[in-house]
Amino acid sequence: MKKNIILYLLVFMSLILIFQFVNSKKLVEDLQEKLSYSSVRNKKLKDSIFQLKLHLDENNDFNLEGNEYALRYFEKLSINNIAMHVKDQLYETNLLRKKNSLIPYATMGRTFLINKVRVLNHQWVIADFSDGTHWGEIFLTYQIDKNVGLSFKLIEHFLYPNPD
Repeated sequence: MKKNIILYLLVFMSLILIFQFVNSKKLVEDLQEKLSYSSVRNKKLKDSIFQLKLHLDENNDFNLEGNEYALRYFEKLSINNIAMHVKDQLYETNLLRKKNSLIPYATMGRTFLINKVRVLNHQWVIADFSDGTHWGEIFLTYQIDKNVGLSFKLIEHFLYPNPD
């Protein structure tokens, strides 16, 4: 009788060990699969971040904030953020409520307003304008005098053809 009990216990213990072994093997395989998926995804995300950094660096090449040489040009002026000062002055031309002198197109029912501005360096600005139905861009030069006054000069302009 004792022999049978020990035999049954031995068989029962071996079944439990086999079950544990199979179960742990499945768990390990599942974790390895998740780890490999995570590492592949992590590599893709790192590549995406690298590409975005390259794209950002390229965009900063033609931006006043990323151009040390152009910023040195303004060292003697008492303006903290030159680009914002130039943008504010351009946006203030929208408040004139009449034809914007920097946009050389006649109004077509609505007044043309400057929407977006990008200060390229210490002398150049590109801006986007529209009246809600017509869009265009202008290329300007600007000068800052000793009294921190700004003057703009229109160099080039174009109006996109209306698709209607």
